[in-house]
Amino acid sequence: MKKKIFILILLFCIISVKGRAINKAEDSLNINEAITYDTEFRAVWITTLTGDISPYSSEAAFKGEMNTVFAVMEHFKLNAMIFHIRTHNNALYKSELNPVAGWWKTVNFDKFDPLAWLIDECHKRGYEFHAWMNPYRLGNSHYYGSELPSVNPDNRSENRLSSILNPGLSNVREFLIDTVMEVIENYDVDAINFDDYFYRNLGTNGALTGPSTILDEPDQGTYLANLGDYNPNSAYDKANWRRDQINLFIEGLSLEIKKYNSLNNKHIQLGISPTGIYKNGDGVVTYDSLGNPITTGSKTGGQEHYSSYLFSDSMKWIVEGWLDYILPQSYWATNHPVGSYYEVMGWWDKVVENLDVNLYSGIGVYQANENDRYAWMDDSTELSKQLNYVNSLDNVAGVSFYAYKHLLSAYRSSTSMSSKQLEVIGNTVWLENKLLPEINSMESIHLGEVNNFISKGNTLTWDALEDAKFYIIFRDGDEIDFSDEQIIAVIGSNDSMVTYVDTSKGNYVYGLKVMSYTNSVGEGSLPTILPPDIVYDLSFYVDDNLIASYKTDEVFDLPLIPIKYGYDRVAPFWSLTDFSNISEDTRVDAVYTINQYRVDFFDKHDNLAGTKFVNHGADTTGIELPEEEGFIFKGWDTDLSNIEDDLEVRTLYEIMKYEVKFYGFNDELIKEEIVPYGQNATAPIDIDVSGYEFVGWDKDFGNIFEDLEIRAIYKEIEKEKPSIFSSCVQINYNFIVFTLAFALFMFMRRKR
Repeated sequence: MKKKIFILILLFCIISVKGRAINKAEDSLNINEAITYDTEFRAVWITTLTGDISPYSSEAAFKGEMNTVFAVMEHFKLNAMIFHIRTHNNALYKSELNPVAGWWKTVNFDKFDPLAWLIDECHKRGYEFHAWMNPYRLGNSHYYGSELPSVNPDNRSENRLSSILNPGLSNVREFLIDTVMEVIENYDVDAINFDDYFYRNLGTNGALTGPSTILDEPDQGTYLANLGDYNPNSAYDKANWRRDQINLFIEGLSLEIKKYNSLNNKHIQLGISPTGIYKNGDGVVTYDSLGNPITTGSKTGGQEHYSSYLFSDSMKWIVEGWLDYILPQSYWATNHPVGSYYEVMGWWDKVVENLDVNLYSGIGVYQANENDRYAWMDDSTELSKQLNYVNSLDNVAGVSFYAYKHLLSAYRSSTSMSSKQLEVIGNTVWLENKLLPEINSMESIHLGEVNNFISKGNTLTWDALEDAKFYIIFRDGDEIDFSDEQIIAVIGSNDSMVTYVDTSKGNYVYGLKVMSYTNSVGEGSLPTILPPDIVYDLSFYVDDNLIASYKTDEVFDLPLIPIKYGYDRVAPFWSLTDFSNISEDTRVDAVYTINQYRVDFFDKHDNLAGTKFVNHGADTTGIELPEEEGFIFKGWDTDLSNIEDDLEVRTLYEIMKYEVKFYGFNDELIKEEIVPYGQNATAPIDIDVSGYEFVGWDKDFGNIFEDLEIRAIYKEIEKEKPSIFSSCVQINYNFIVFTLAFALFMFMRRKR
């Protein structure tokens, strides 16, 4: 039962002078007496890989979608985000070692870094940011949005085993440690999180016996080249060797992170989320003289990550102190016959009993929407049962949900089974926010009071405290005892002076505690109380329509200005954005800039002849053009009224045409033809006249530039005089014809 400490607060009100200090509240009891808080890790896995969020398209779209994520997290009272930043040897961040992920290939990190912004926004809300990375898994052109850097091992086939980087190679381990450290050194992450992708099925599904074993898998050459004391012909030895390869990586990374933390006063955690079952056994856990667990495994019958094809000795990782937290994917239903949630998490709870590691439970809400998932499918209280069971265990400090898209569906009132499960959580089970649990693997740091803590109405300000991770705000109507029930917010800030505005209206008293980077809660602070400032109204208008109103004592985000068609090339802005010196009720108007479009005019030769700039919806006219010989200007090819976009406008010309008439003999018109400018006319064909010879035309009709009348030129053919011989022949010919005709006449007459 929580111990409450009551504080007597004496407030001396001085009303007459604005800004005059009222005495700091006096505490009659020790406000820093130790209080045990009911802490709980409440997280969600978020990944672009399975469609939790969209591929990056723009800064505005990304911020809009992630602000929805924050709204969902606030609804379900979460306090940590596990965000996928490396899925397949790629990077959803700025990296010199890995190609940018395909979903983020359009990001210009020099202008906007989505990951840096996201981490900062998490911290403002008091959320931890855990960078989720898959170390070994390889990608392809779908997952790579840029070229592979030359240092990336995927450039060389000898570093690959099917779809993973070869865990048995020292250069691979070194590269992966460098990859993680690149993130840690460049981004303000609170933790690194791996899930269950270590060794993969390389052909025999991890078989240690039978006709084909892991000795037949493609890493055999690596095994033989790095045998050490292992038996080259023993599959069991090779299984141990594989576990050692993963151990070398985890230990090396752990040491590197611890070294970085020590040198830089950091407290970055390393956490791993293996599959839920370590080994199948009898479920019994005992302890050696050092308190380390001795066990055959959980009372289960599912895939075990100690062997199978994963070869991950997760219990060794936590016994050796290499991890700060372990978050097994305990996704099964409570009544699952071979992997009951009770058996899985009950076993893990006993394993960590004496270990300096935080234990969390992965909750598989997605299973409620799938077949053959037992109680997940037909019991709407299944999730409640699992959370209640977690709360009953001594060593399980919280949960993480897989995955975000199911929380989003529930937030949007979906009727899916997962949404029905989660609806109970959001509305009835998790009624209060919880502080993050202390990090068991790190020495607790308890910070002191903040300086210059002032309460003015519902606005709190104080000086930032060095090494503060988050600030915990307490509120009550009467007195502050710094109990769980009085916590109203957890926030972070990078500002030298921190400001918090309580949006709830009322006469409250406030308190403040600081959380360090070990998630340890420090001393309590009570404020100096000042009378509130005079409050004025701020009214925001868009085209004379009131869209929002605030008071000057409120903290608010500027309302979004709707995009207006025709005014969308220059972002609209508010006529006032600095509200620090408001001295009267103030109207703030959205200022729009009308779009201006460029209209380029091109001449007949497609050369730019001129440009005009025209406001949205306005009309324009063409430009003056020089005359084009042989052509008639007919106008422009585009309507120049109601301009609504940039335009390229081109001339419309009609070629000039000329009438060509051909006259023949005796000035008779024998052909008419219309000929385009500069082209040739075609002369008529039938122009011969008996007794005359055609000599030519009186004009050239090639390359016509005007109307023409063209006349044929003839000359008379001279007749030749007959010779004496030809005259004689003609006379004799005529005589013979006459004689024959007369003879025929006489013959016919006799016949009668």
